Amino acid sequence: MRIPSFLSLRFKNPNSVPPYRPAARSFLPKSIRRGQILVIFGVALFVLLVFVGLAIDAGSLYVTYGQLKRAVDAAAIASANTFKRGEDINSMSISAIEMIRLHNVDTSEVDLLVCRCVSGGVECRHSASGEPFSAYDGSGEPVKDKCENISPIPKMVWVRATQRAPLYFLGLLGFDSVRLTTDTYAEAAAVDLVLILDVSESMAVNSGGYITNDYDPSNCNILTQTIPPRDGSGQPVASTPPDGACLPMWYAKLAADALVSRMYEGYDRIAIITYADKARLVQGFTSNLNQARQSIWQGINVHDEAPSARLWPNWYNDSLLDRVNPVNPEDRDGDGLDDDNDEALYGVRCPWLTNPAVLADRWWGVDEGAPDPFGWGGVPCDDDDLRDAYDWDQDDVFTLADHQASVNYLSQPNHSSLTFLSTCIGCGLREASQVFRQDGRPGAVWVAVLFTDGIVNLSDVPGYALSSNNRLEPLAEDYPNGFCDGVLANRDDNKGWWQRLCLDRDVTPRFCIDESPNTCPPGSQWIRNNNAADLNRNQKYSVQDYAFRMADLLAYTGVSDLERCTNEGYSATQIENGDCPYFNPDEPKGNSVAVYSVGLLNMLPDSLVDVGESLLRYVANLGDDGSRYVNDPCQGKPRRTNCGNYYYAGSPQNLRAIFEDIASRIYTRLNQ
Repeated sequence: MRIPSFLSLRFKNPNSVPPYRPAARSFLPKSIRRGQILVIFGVALFVLLVFVGLAIDAGSLYVTYGQLKRAVDAAAIASANTFKRGEDINSMSISAIEMIRLHNVDTSEVDLLVCRCVSGGVECRHSASGEPFSAYDGSGEPVKDKCENISPIPKMVWVRATQRAPLYFLGLLGFDSVRLTTDTYAEAAAVDLVLILDVSESMAVNSGGYITNDYDPSNCNILTQTIPPRDGSGQPVASTPPDGACLPMWYAKLAADALVSRMYEGYDRIAIITYADKARLVQGFTSNLNQARQSIWQGINVHDEAPSARLWPNWYNDSLLDRVNPVNPEDRDGDGLDDDNDEALYGVRCPWLTNPAVLADRWWGVDEGAPDPFGWGGVPCDDDDLRDAYDWDQDDVFTLADHQASVNYLSQPNHSSLTFLSTCIGCGLREASQVFRQDGRPGAVWVAVLFTDGIVNLSDVPGYALSSNNRLEPLAEDYPNGFCDGVLANRDDNKGWWQRLCLDRDVTPRFCIDESPNTCPPGSQWIRNNNAADLNRNQKYSVQDYAFRMADLLAYTGVSDLERCTNEGYSATQIENGDCPYFNPDEPKGNSVAVYSVGLLNMLPDSLVDVGESLLRYVANLGDDGSRYVNDPCQGKPRRTNCGNYYYAGSPQNLRAIFEDIASRIYTRLNQ
């Protein structure tokens, strides 16, 4: 039987080969097939070119925007920096456009808006395509609402720029340029500024009628209180002091005024400290610039030192002043009291009961039966119940009028003692540290400016903050005269500091009298338990050591010193154990304070300039980055040279330029 054809295919031998059938032939002409390929290739090429073109334009826009953003950021900072110079919105706008040009941005293609916050809103300037700036009220701009809702008024600048960026590929297709816009807020950081000003009597040394060791600055102080007129930017307009003014004090006041006038009303704060025989807070932190200026001109006066030339002639000793306690002339035995033990001093009592007439000049001479333990031809004597160290009327005879004159002197404002010394730099540094710790704003930049015309010759004494936050609390009773202790002795016997008028001319070694050596600065010598019982001043803590310590408590942070230890390979354990010579982890630290020091040392000999600058440069180095041993800009610099944060003033007339330069160095921060 015959198998149907449709079944024969299914049951076919699988090994059999099917019959050959040729492929179907295309009926399209060859020319048409080639055209399809060209069309596909053309479309693909077009798409590829579009993507490449878009990538080029996108990359160009990205680069242009990045350049514009950097330029606007820099422009905002440059504008905000003008706050330090007290400039107006016009100067800020010029600074902004100049900075944009420096970033190679074509300002003819830029629409620029510069605004700053002012009372009641904003003040703006607008420039379209490089045209001159014109006033603009800022309506509708976000900065307007921002400024209206901020109090106090910040030192803030807002810069917005819009730039037309070309489209290279899409431009061929008829698309126009793209407008790129970016903006930035820049804010000059709020500043808490403390001025630490020397008002020792030498700040009137250039005044008419000045008498060394016997000058009363009362009259020249009155003539140094007139507040000078202002220019349009609020800066003092004055170059010549009034006749009879205290000089160089007038120049120092003018310089301080110029610095304060570059601060920002209602935002920055100023405190003013003066120091002479002790530190005094003349003005606590205030953001009222007029109040600060008034405190400078009318609240600061040259200190009236007790007139050492009116000590009894044999005490004065032709101005050598080596026969008297310079901190308290009424105290001859160093216990801080007028009640002195003559027998301990001389082996015998002064003859107050047996022959008081010979003591009318407060000197007991060998020809009057006195001993001569020091080779002076006699010894000083004073009544324990009277203020009789000074012969105020200079008649060589003590009367109750002399006692009353001392009482009257002590009753006057700012006369805390009868000392004839008045450069307690450590006092000023200690007071500044306390002001920052108690009242400094955490978010502000802390800045201190230390000014002096001499070298340190006093420290704090009990009753005047010797024990206030400076880790020397237990020492007050042991140092009733501060750190200028001593005894009556021959000038060459090297006994204590009295015979050298408290001047420590040896910067090294530096001594430490903390309660424990574990808290002493690296490289210092701890002498708490052996502070030269024999009173050898070469091994005694001094007023200069005290000033160095107060500088540490103001501005030493040690961050960079610690980093140096790490970079030099000291392990954490070694650092903790105090093995690194640059850092003591147990030493008390100060705060991050930018400190600038100014030395008007032009009237000192080189030997004393070296002493004075050693402290001032140390303070400035701490105020640079809080370290002692890293990148000291004054290292190896000759004397009388500006370096880092230290300024040497060659004359009083230079002070204003120095203080203005300090104002320009207060930094600016950027807010996005």
